[in-house]
Amino acid sequence: MYCKLLRRALTVAVASFSLLSSTRAPAAEEVTLDWINGLRSDLKADRTALIAERLTLSREESDKFWPLYRSYRAEVDKINDETVKLVLEYADLYPDVPEHKASEMLDRYLKIEANLLKVKGKYLKKMQKVLPATKVFHFAQLDNRLDLGVRVGLASSIPMLTGRNKPQ
Repeated sequence: MYCKLLRRALTVAVASFSLLSSTRAPAAEEVTLDWINGLRSDLKADRTALIAERLTLSREESDKFWPLYRSYRAEVDKINDETVKLVLEYADLYPDVPEHKASEMLDRYLKIEANLLKVKGKYLKKMQKVLPATKVFHFAQLDNRLDLGVRVGLASSIPMLTGRNKPQ
């Protein structure tokens, strides 16, 4: 049951990734890695369209920005793959998460967050070399808002450990 609940949470998080998505939310048992990957592909296109619409770029700026953006998203997507794995592992263990697994998952979570911040910093600096700082900042705001949608969906749907689990 909890595994289904967490798979639904992952679905909500992926679906909330884009305000443009019109894909119906599946039942928990319909959520498969193939389904998640298909939705992520659709949402990637929606995200790109939204950024293209909101980030006004000249032809020259566009020619320099979009290759950087594609590289950036490829790196972020790899990091997000690790988040998906972590949530699915948690789903398989919840509510009886052994102490050693909680510690291991916490370490992985911190590594994921550090890697994400590192990639964002690297690419925002690269973008500043080809775009005015105001446009890079606007991009960072758009990107952050889209990411927050995922995080809010995920956080609001995943049951929390009570901190009172039995020592394992």
